[in-house]
Amino acid sequence: MTVFAVNALFLVPGQVGGTETYLRRTLGAMPGLLKADERIVVFANAENAAVLASDLAGAPCVEIVPTAVRAASRPRRLLCENLRLPRALRRTGASVVWNPGNAAMLRAPCPQVTTIHDMQYRRFPEDFSPAALLAMRLLVPAAVRRSAIVLAVSEFSKGEILRFAPDTAEDAIAVTPEAADPVFAAGDSEGKRRARAAGIVGDAPFLLVVSNSYPHKSLETAVEAFGLLAGAFPHRLVVLGRPRRGEPALRAAIAALPDPSRVIRLEHAALEDLAALYCAADALAFPSRYEGFGLPVLEAMSAGLPVVAARAGSVPEVGGDAALYAPPGDVAAFAGALRRVLSDRALASAMARRGRERAKAFSWEKTAAITLSALRRVAAGAKAR
Repeated sequence: MTVFAVNALFLVPGQVGGTETYLRRTLGAMPGLLKADERIVVFANAENAAVLASDLAGAPCVEIVPTAVRAASRPRRLLCENLRLPRALRRTGASVVWNPGNAAMLRAPCPQVTTIHDMQYRRFPEDFSPAALLAMRLLVPAAVRRSAIVLAVSEFSKGEILRFAPDTAEDAIAVTPEAADPVFAAGDSEGKRRARAAGIVGDAPFLLVVSNSYPHKSLETAVEAFGLLAGAFPHRLVVLGRPRRGEPALRAAIAALPDPSRVIRLEHAALEDLAALYCAADALAFPSRYEGFGLPVLEAMSAGLPVVAARAGSVPEVGGDAALYAPPGDVAAFAGALRRVLSDRALASAMARRGRERAKAFSWEKTAAITLSALRRVAAGAKAR
């Protein structure tokens, strides 16, 4: 029997952004791809055990092992991860352990495979508190060294790992792209979704920003670009995402607008509400200066929403020719690209078609298959030794 262990102790639902989607959707696609002699054991924390159990209900080849640790306390989580989890892995006879959250155990009784989503802490250290930055500087390089295979979520992220961990062999990094949840494809429910969005943000047309307000997300660029357009278009700007260390810059940009009331600030939306917003918006503005993947770009394209993004990080890799791009931080260029989308209905329709087609090339089943392939390769190597 081959046992794939999953270290889900890092996950606090609703708090860790795209890494939550990555773990839950990849894990959800795995059971249907398992062989008869394979099983999955997921080590959960106090915050996520019920969520993961619900996600994986009805999968007999998957076991959820709850722990009492609360991951909201990073020190307690790290202690559990490095003291209790290795013993638990030994008891379950784990063949290999997958760490989906940028960190690996210092010592494990079996080989480790770790997902490193990006090198944000190296490129944008201002995104982190001093304690969090110190933890990342210690944990990420250690995870790369201690992992038999590293998983990256894009070719861009793979290049970043090789840049900042130059001793890593290129063939020891596998790329596992993310995907849009099928719920975002509008289909026959478009009318209902538009009505749902109107109940959230009103009947006026709007542009959408989906991002937590980290400094590198550069949300003020979208707000300032909106300010250049506001006199010519009736739109509002909906900014959806949790406040982070870039929130003061975002708030200042909103306050500087001639009419700040045209900006709607939302901190959270349920999946169905997010799908409704994608469906009803006229464009997604995505000004981020750095992305390991850039999942909102793919989600928007899946919903048929034109995307205007900064040409930075992995975003051109994800958006391809289905999006319009502006240089990072260039407010005038960003406003110009948005103006093109809002003024040219033929262009917007063509972008929507290209986006939907491009989004179909990504799926969580593919992500799960690549992940399982890496886990099998490492488990087979350990068994051979």
